Amino acid sequence: MATQILELGAPPGLPAAFAALVPLPSLEVPRSRVALGGLLIDQVSLMQAGERIADFICSGRPHQIVTVNLDFVSIANRDAVFRDTINDADLAVPDGMPLVWASRVRGQPLVERVAGVELVKESCRVAAQLEASVFLLGAAPGVADAASKRLAGMYPGLRIAGTYSPPAGPVSPEHQERILGQIRNLRPDVLFVALGAPRQDLWIRENQRNLQVPVAMGVGCTFDVLAGVVRRAPMWMQRAGLEWAFRLAQEPQRLWRRYLLSDLPMLGQLMLGGGSPSPEPQLQAQ
Repeated sequence: MATQILELGAPPGLPAAFAALVPLPSLEVPRSRVALGGLLIDQVSLMQAGERIADFICSGRPHQIVTVNLDFVSIANRDAVFRDTINDADLAVPDGMPLVWASRVRGQPLVERVAGVELVKESCRVAAQLEASVFLLGAAPGVADAASKRLAGMYPGLRIAGTYSPPAGPVSPEHQERILGQIRNLRPDVLFVALGAPRQDLWIRENQRNLQVPVAMGVGCTFDVLAGVVRRAPMWMQRAGLEWAFRLAQEPQRLWRRYLLSDLPMLGQLMLGGGSPSPEPQLQAQ
């Protein structure tokens, strides 16, 4: 089983709320990951993921979080840069019951599904506790703003540093620099990026050192869900691993190729022990 040691310590100048939650002296936290389809996924529950996010915020150093689903596995099998982005991330959670099922079949069970929507909520709960700020980047005009208001209502004390929805299509270098400058000036502690996969995660990887945001996470359609633009499946469908079917029924024209021609075959490969580039990544201490 893989382990990675994260050394935590309170850097100087942290607010008291931050410093109080950082163990002194430095604490070593083991990291266990499971290899599925060429990707390394953390064996964490939602609560454990929230604890790591609190550590990331308190550290003040940049960290990337990815929410891995079957589509990520499929894309990563075709795109080595995306695969490296996921495997190099500081936290990779299983955002899909099929990954949990496949891990059980292979004898290295993941703890539970950690849905992206729930991880965003947990991040905001932690941020509110720490008096930290969040920035929402992406989605259609007005959606990020509506999502931020929903989150602020759910977690009293949550500081919204800002929101921005870039226009659809390619962004010019000048516009890109304005976006980066805005985020740098506002200095959020948590950055949620909703640009779709793999774009959002590659964008974070490319810019995280420049931005120096302690937590940066690609969140897919989470803003749309929070804003009420997209409905989530009933709880029984989520628990049964059928949320994809609910989404397919809502947006068949956009999603049928992804779910039926890409994701379902990938699930079959994972359950049979395949679906990964050769060789499978080695689980070694980092």
